[in-house]
Order: sequence, then structure tokens, then C-alpha cells
Amino acid sequence: MFVSGALSYFWVTGILQSFLPLSQRSMAFVLHKRIEGKSPEIFNAFVLLLAFSIAFAFLILLMFGHGAATSGIPKVPYPGLLIIYFMLSNSTPLIEHIFLIQNKPLHILWYGIISTVLQIFAVCVPVILGMGIESALWGLIGVTALRFIYLLFLLCRHAEFKFSMPFILNNLYLGYPVIFSILLSGSTQYVDALVATIAFDAEDFAVFRYGCKELPFVVMMTSALNNAMIPAFSIKKNTSVILDEIKRRSLRQMHILFPLSILIMIFSKVIYGRALFSPEFYRSADVFMVYQLMIISRVVFPQTILIGLKKTRILMWAAVIEIALNIPLSLFFVQYYGVVGIALGSGLIHILEKFILMWYNYRKLNIAPKSYTPLSWYIFYSILIGIVFVLIDHRIIYIK
Repeated sequence: MFVSGALSYFWVTGILQSFLPLSQRSMAFVLHKRIEGKSPEIFNAFVLLLAFSIAFAFLILLMFGHGAATSGIPKVPYPGLLIIYFMLSNSTPLIEHIFLIQNKPLHILWYGIISTVLQIFAVCVPVILGMGIESALWGLIGVTALRFIYLLFLLCRHAEFKFSMPFILNNLYLGYPVIFSILLSGSTQYVDALVATIAFDAEDFAVFRYGCKELPFVVMMTSALNNAMIPAFSIKKNTSVILDEIKRRSLRQMHILFPLSILIMIFSKVIYGRALFSPEFYRSADVFMVYQLMIISRVVFPQTILIGLKKTRILMWAAVIEIALNIPLSLFFVQYYGVVGIALGSGLIHILEKFILMWYNYRKLNIAPKSYTPLSWYIFYSILIGIVFVLIDHRIIYIK
């Protein structure tokens, strides 16, 4: 599962995010007579995802197949099952995006609930019955195959099967900076782990790894808002209306996510010392608290505007700056704050990256931060969570 995710998360997300602003009436089909209710853009996005899946499945076969043992690469268990899962799974995120561009949020919700429940049963029941891990993997593949079949059904219903190389190339041209940006930004967790292995022994490394987690619903909700707003730029012509919508929705998320993050920070010692782990992991709670500060960078959406307006190249360069500064800044903070220093360095770099994108929007696109960010509330919540962190760190607010 780790190998599958590591080899696909960046290009799947990059292709789909760059597809969204092209999903409505792409110029590649401007002279094409469309079939009512059918989208050639959806079909070509599927073709692109499938082509990448095949290419990377071949790479997996070369890396982790029968020759892996002689090439010095550790052999992954069940490489055949890995390839089958990889081929089926990486096109299925298109399902949510089909519902997204059709403005059917309830379909996304029910699809997510049903498919997740099915996956839990398919994976867990074989293990409970003592059938072994391989049976659980086949259960996972079975549910993924059902998702893939459902995707084919949606393609037959909503897509026009017309291949367009200009659309493919346009999607790739718009998407490659997003792909590299996600690859570099997503690799920060691996960079943090590398710094931890250099700076600490095995015990401190375990403390760091258990603590370096953001709240999952923060990432999911902010990513969902980002993806939901990107297609609006190709549907609506009035950019100011879209910016107002981003501002309104981001404020709603701030009112939910900041208080929840602050609450989780206050009880982090209880969570790590008693609820989930043991008192030996109290120090992991300190790392965890720093990672909650990343919400300051999550709830602003300059990247949404850039992808929606097809100005994606700056995303790649901002990610390059982020990855270049991450290691030296983390090593600097490690000298003074120990394992917490790595998390502190990453948090500051994430915030810097968003400020770079906001600066670009202002200087190059003449889009001020206040037009898409509720600045008063944002500054208030950012200062508040910072104050709470300092108070907890100095044990003025301390629940253990």
C-alpha cells in the first residue's frame, strides 16, 4: 500500500486538479459537435490516468518483480497483487471528480460511505476468519474492481468516447507543474523522516514519527474546498464572484477547524500519554502540537486561484523553494528544540510557500489576499492558536 501510494499520489492528484479547469468546454473540442450530456473531456482524463497507471505498473514490475532480489531492491510481498491493485485503483478517483463537475455533492458523500464500508468489510472479514493477509488483499482488490466497474458505467453514461491528443497535451502542460509541486511538497514528510534519522537515535526517531501527524479532517476538508472551487473558473466568467465564494467558504472552515485544532492541542498529552499510546510518548505530543500549526497554511487558497486560472508554473517553483529550505531550517531548529525542531521547520516552510503564492497572485494577477481570504478572522485565529501553543508549551495550559 505504501509503494502504491508513493508511486501514484503526485501524478493522480496533479492530473485531476489540472483536469478540473479544463473539464467544461475545453478549447480542444471547440470545433467538435458535442453529444448532449456527454463530455469528451472526462473520457480523455480517464485515458491519461490509465496511461500513467500502465507506465508505473511496468515500473513496479521492473523494481519489485522477480528480479528485485538480484538487483538489491527489497522484494515487496505479493508484487502481482500490487500491480493489479495499482492498475485498478488510480483511475477511480475520477468518480468523485465526475460528480464534482456535475455539482452532485450528495453523490460524492454516498459513494464515499458505501465504498468505504465495503472496503472495511472486504479487508477485515478475511482476517477475522483467519484466512490470512493474502485473502484480505484480494478483498481490497475486489472492492477496487467494483469501483473501477462503476467508473466504466459512469463513463458510458456521461463521457463521449472521443480521443483528443491536443486535450491530453494541454492537460499535461497545465498539470506537470502541479505534479512536480505535489511531488516535492508531499516529499516533505520523507525529508523530515530523513532529518530525524540523521539527527536522532532509534528511540527519538520513534517519538518523532508517532507525533508528525496533522488532523486528517483538516487536510480532507481544505483539499475538498480546493477541488470544489477549481472548476468554477471555467464555468463562471466573473472572477470576483468566485473569489467571494472562496472567501465565504474558507471562513466557514476556519470557524470549524481552528477551534477543533486548538481543542486537540490542549488534550494532546492525554491522547498520546493515555488514550492511544503510553507515557513514553508524551514527547510525541509536542511534535503533534507543532504539526497542528500547519492549519495556518491549510485554510488559505492561493493555489486554487492559480490552478483555476491555469497559472500553474509558480506552484512548482514555490515547491522547489520549500524543499530546498526544509532540510537546513529543520537541522537548525533541531539544535535548539530537539525532535520538535523538525516539525517547527516544516511548519514555517509550509506557511512560507503559501505566502509566496499569495504574493504572486497580488503582484502578477492583481488579486489581493483580502479578496479571497477573510483576513481579520484569519489573523485572529492564527494568533490565537499560536498563543495557545505557547501557553501549553510553558505548561500554563496543561492537561496530562
